[in-house]
Amino acid sequence: MSTQSNASGYMQAMQSDDESLPVAALIDQYVNGVSLLSQALAGITDDQARLRPVPGKWSCLELVAHLAGAEIFFTDRIERVIALDKPLLVGVDERDYPARIGYQDLVLADESALFIALRAHMKTVLRRQPPDAWQRVAIHTETGMVTLRQLLLQPIRHLNHHLVFLLEKRKALGLSN
Repeated sequence: MSTQSNASGYMQAMQSDDESLPVAALIDQYVNGVSLLSQALAGITDDQARLRPVPGKWSCLELVAHLAGAEIFFTDRIERVIALDKPLLVGVDERDYPARIGYQDLVLADESALFIALRAHMKTVLRRQPPDAWQRVAIHTETGMVTLRQLLLQPIRHLNHHLVFLLEKRKALGLSN
């Protein structure tokens, strides 16, 4: 399967809905992501964060910088769907970000703080939305129509996907999970 097909399948999975969960539960999961990330980073020093304990994989710092950068996109998309009528959401190719932004040269505490601040901001915004807001839609350039509810599921799933790798790195560094 091609990289393009894999990326497309990943995006479709990220944008699928789970209507079994009420909106309040989704918001709680989103907010709880801050605790999950903080727990996964507990005890990791700046030096350890720059190591690549799993061969061929990102360092903890690169992973957290990726999460923070993605959170910027998620926040922007959610806010635009709330504020605008059918906004256009442009797909992102994240492959060049680590090298061009210099993820490995960033500061773990800053990247973690950015992630936390964006989630704190959105927590307030999301909890203020009326029931009909959750069916507001946007048009994504790669996957088509997406609802606000589906957009909220994306950062939840994205963090959960990457936490597995962060815990793998903790184990390789000899830190308890």
